[in-house]
Amino acid sequence: MTNVSPKSPPPNKDRFGSLSFRARLIIGNISVAFLAVAALSYYVYYHAQTENAYLTGQLDISVQQRAEDQLSTISTEQANALDNFFASAKKDIVNLGATTEKLLSQETVLGSGTYWNAAQQLYRLPNGNWDNPRSEAGSVFMPASVELNDPLTQELNTVKQLDFVAPTLLKSNPDAIAVYFGGVPSETIYYPNVDLASLVPPDFDITKRPWFVKAAPAQNPSRATVWSDPYLDAAQNGLVITGSVPVFDPAGNFRGAAAMDFQLNRITTLVSSIKVGNTGYAFLVDKDQRLIAMPPAAYTDLGIAPESVPLGESLDPSKAPAAIPAEFWAVLTKMNSGQSGLESIEINEVKRFVVYHSIPEVGYNLIIIVPAEEMLTDSIAAKEQIAQSFRSTLLLSGFLVVVILLISLIAALTLGNRLVRPLGALTKTAEEIAGGNLEAEAEVRGQDEISVLATAFNAMTARLRNTLQGLEQRVIERTTELQIANKKNGRRAEQFEAIAQVGHAINSIRRTEELLPRIASVISEHFGYYHVGIFLNDENNLVSYLTASNSEGGKKMLARGHNLRIGEQGIVGYVANAGQPRIASSVGEDAVFFNNPDLPDTKSEMALPLRSGGKVVGVLDVQSREENAFSEDDINVLNALADQVTLAIDNSRLYESTRRSLEEAEALYRQYLRQAWNRLPREQQLAGYHYGQRGATPLEVPISLDAEEKKDVEEVARFNVPIKLRGETIGNLVVQVPQGRAWGQDQIDLVEAVAERVALSAENARLFDETSRRAERERMVTEITSKIRSTNDPEAMIRTALDELRNALGATQVQLIPQAISASQKNQSEIISSTPQDPAQKAQRGNGAKK
Repeated sequence: MTNVSPKSPPPNKDRFGSLSFRARLIIGNISVAFLAVAALSYYVYYHAQTENAYLTGQLDISVQQRAEDQLSTISTEQANALDNFFASAKKDIVNLGATTEKLLSQETVLGSGTYWNAAQQLYRLPNGNWDNPRSEAGSVFMPASVELNDPLTQELNTVKQLDFVAPTLLKSNPDAIAVYFGGVPSETIYYPNVDLASLVPPDFDITKRPWFVKAAPAQNPSRATVWSDPYLDAAQNGLVITGSVPVFDPAGNFRGAAAMDFQLNRITTLVSSIKVGNTGYAFLVDKDQRLIAMPPAAYTDLGIAPESVPLGESLDPSKAPAAIPAEFWAVLTKMNSGQSGLESIEINEVKRFVVYHSIPEVGYNLIIIVPAEEMLTDSIAAKEQIAQSFRSTLLLSGFLVVVILLISLIAALTLGNRLVRPLGALTKTAEEIAGGNLEAEAEVRGQDEISVLATAFNAMTARLRNTLQGLEQRVIERTTELQIANKKNGRRAEQFEAIAQVGHAINSIRRTEELLPRIASVISEHFGYYHVGIFLNDENNLVSYLTASNSEGGKKMLARGHNLRIGEQGIVGYVANAGQPRIASSVGEDAVFFNNPDLPDTKSEMALPLRSGGKVVGVLDVQSREENAFSEDDINVLNALADQVTLAIDNSRLYESTRRSLEEAEALYRQYLRQAWNRLPREQQLAGYHYGQRGATPLEVPISLDAEEKKDVEEVARFNVPIKLRGETIGNLVVQVPQGRAWGQDQIDLVEAVAERVALSAENARLFDETSRRAERERMVTEITSKIRSTNDPEAMIRTALDELRNALGATQVQLIPQAISASQKNQSEIISSTPQDPAQKAQRGNGAKK
């Protein structure tokens, strides 16, 4: 038995792991107790915190609801008081309108002027406007454009009866500062008498005033009381508002509007006196956010200067500091729709309640702003009391946790000592076994978990003894298997490398006679076969010829043109016929195939068909000096190689066929070019062109440099460049310069480049000319054919054809001579000719003379 010396355990970086089991057991028990107490404490704390939060939340909700109810009650009461003010004013306006209508209903009686006569009391001022005495109860004014006629006089006499009503209205309502009537003809009766003609311009038209326009039926079809926008009174009465009502006669005709002016000083005082909490305040705005009343506290809190937004001006963000939040302006916008409500907004970093309530009579809105803290004082005191109670509970819970932890520590120490003793004995036994004593066994006492552990430890020791006995043998077996696997993997790698090299050869070599020997060499080198041959079938698929080989014997066979008849000779002939791979060995029934004197060392042979498009085009023949040298993996890899070889053969044949077709096409095209350009000088009767300083001159004969002509060119130097088109010379470009002038390389390159452009341009011109002549010929043929088809008489058709040919060719005579005429038809045959004839000839032909 082999003794194995145990390695010393690595140092434990975990401090807890370096402690003894007894210490860890005690720490574990204490930790469990601590976790339990901590969890219970957390539960108690969380539950208490939740209850505290719930009670605080309920308290906040209750106090805030009470504060909101209180604020809503205050805003409602104050808004009702303000609404009553305007309702009372509206009542006076309605009474004034009703009184005026009642007076107009008695216009026939009252308009006679018994009490007051406009024709006597009114007089024109220098500016053309009308006025009445200052001593009367009310002012009467008419603009200069109005003439005092009888209907107007009757109306003024009637409405002037308000002298008995208007002063009483002014006395009964201290907030009313004026009572007046504006008629449709533009007259004005104004109480008290302020000498209105001296205060307004001569062309003052009462019907253009906003309060009159709003009361007129065009904008007030319901005949309701309407209120003007607030404005600052010019008579130092402060902010004023005008209420007006339309006045109709019994016939339903609109006669004018009765109106009253009210100063809003009492409204301002009432709004400024509203106090909520310690620092709360209220202010009043109309539907267009114009200030009606705003106390100094509101200006200060909102950071607005009174001179920038005085009463009567609109309150908008452009006139207020940026510190006012957007929620505040949203509340003002919401009020315009007549809504009432309460919002919580933070202004200047202080949370505030904003209560708004509409005053429906005039469309105004009352806003009350108060710090939330002032309304929630009771809630803050109650929350402080709850927090104090919560802190006391936490202190008591902490003391109980400490006591429980101390008790847990004492219990853990006692229990740990009792549990560790059996483990100490088991540890001693384990140390003996680790020292090499595999015969040592642990003592088993009882049936607890430690005893079960000792039993399992003894069983493990026994199994360890048995394991060590067979371990060395297993190591030897595994090492052998690993070597075999490595050898197979190495061979597989070489095979894959061979496939890669074959693929590279296919891509880099195009010719079959170079490609196939290279493939045979690669297969032999990487697979270790001493002979690799590639056979290709003939076109009739009768004989398979050895085309490439790597071995010396194979090269001898190539030299003598080795071939095998398909389906009759050898494994190769079988595979070429059957199209199936075959493996043969030198022993057994296939021994007859191994009698080749050129390959005497062959012990195993494998032949694989080379298929192209489902047809066997050849065979890959592989031979080895070892028996049973071909495994299943070799067959699969060589099959893949056979497919690549087939692909290489197809590609090479396609390349050769394409190359030959291209060479034939190029040769035919060069022949066509040569014939066309050889024919061109004869057809055009032109040998070329001479270009000089005086222009271009056609050449009847080519330029010659014979000895007798050189005397004329002694003073010039010539440079002759052939004009080539696709390898065929179609002419020459001869350049002459003064004798003694050297030709530079740039000049030579320029002449050669010009020769190339001349070749292309000349060929394009020739093709264009040839195409034009063909088109002309087709046109003439079409015209002749059309004329022939214009008649159904065969003789007329032939004669038309001959005439057209003669005209087209410019011939003097065209004849149609029949051939192979039988003896019976000889006397009836004739020669039809076409020649220019005069009338006598035509008459002779008409008498029966024909050629």
